[in-house]
Amino acid sequence: MEKHNLKDKTKVELLKLATKLKIAGRHKMKKEALIKSIEQELRTLKTKQVRKPLKTKEKAPAKKKQRKPGPRAVGKKTFFPSAQAVAGTVEKHWQEEVERAKYELYPPPAQQESCYPPDLPVAYGETRITVMVRDPFWAYAYWEIEPKRLEELKRAIGKEAQEAQMILRVYDITDIEFNGVNAHRSFDLEITNMANNWYINLGAPNKTFCVDIGLKTRSGTFFLIARSNKIQTPRAWMSEVLDEKWMSTQEDFEKVYALSGGYRVGAGSLELQELVAKRLQEHIASPGISSMASEVMPRKKQERKFWFTLDTELIVYGATEPDARVYLQGRPVALRPDGTFSLRFSLPDGTQKIPVTAESADGMESRSIIPIVSRDTERPAPKIKRKDI
Repeated sequence: MEKHNLKDKTKVELLKLATKLKIAGRHKMKKEALIKSIEQELRTLKTKQVRKPLKTKEKAPAKKKQRKPGPRAVGKKTFFPSAQAVAGTVEKHWQEEVERAKYELYPPPAQQESCYPPDLPVAYGETRITVMVRDPFWAYAYWEIEPKRLEELKRAIGKEAQEAQMILRVYDITDIEFNGVNAHRSFDLEITNMANNWYINLGAPNKTFCVDIGLKTRSGTFFLIARSNKIQTPRAWMSEVLDEKWMSTQEDFEKVYALSGGYRVGAGSLELQELVAKRLQEHIASPGISSMASEVMPRKKQERKFWFTLDTELIVYGATEPDARVYLQGRPVALRPDGTFSLRFSLPDGTQKIPVTAESADGMESRSIIPIVSRDTERPAPKIKRKDI
């Protein structure tokens, strides 16, 4: 095989050929080194083939027999394969290997490391619950319970743990130092064992809450797993608190007016005095001050008592079997003797989900309905007509 033929081949093809020739260290060689090793191995192979005679069968020793001398027998001629024939055999084998390699599947290249940060872990191995405010009436809670902590609690409960229900206990702790038993009120929400987050209808704006997660047995005993942080729901209306520290007094007005030259003839510009007096009347004066006048500049009272407010309520009503049990947000609903019921709620802006579940008296069947209600209120700016003076 000529050298220029080897140079035309790729390194993969050369490696195939080197494998057949059993060249050691072929995978670490570069292309030029592979070519030299293959040529050297071919030359060695040709030399061995030329020098190695073909094996002939040894004849068994003939019996001693006197023969008459005759003409010397001429032996058969031994044939050796030429170097060209050996190279042709190697070339043919190489072609077969190339054809077979077309259909071989090579492992995919190693994946490069991603430049993006890894995904957040599903869990952190901590037992905790966190509550966040969504709006004046709703909150969102999420939690994680370490399996080891849950197993320890179930062992402490004993036999009742098998029928214990996972619940969220919500406490109203407005204006108190909560010690676990002194809440203004509390209510329970039943949750599934697989859940790790929940929306809670607090129903009370401008209040402070915290939430416990735990197991409640059939006997009514509650076993705490974790307690959340405190949250403060915002107001659902305008604040009734007036910040009086920004109110101007009669003395402040007279001091500013005097500095403008209002009490001294010739001490200030007339236009400046009128401008300061007008600005003080419109912007600095507070409606809460009954009188803000002096002998020089009387003030007209511009208080307006006109007001207007509007709100909406949501009425949820339904009916079921008189002996059934109905729960709204996990809280029981009182039924009338005929099985009907109705509830009224304040309806804030936004989308509200109100899950209601009815359970048969024997506990064998339950059905749920989840109304989804939205409210979007527009409040255009007030229009005030001014009278020309």
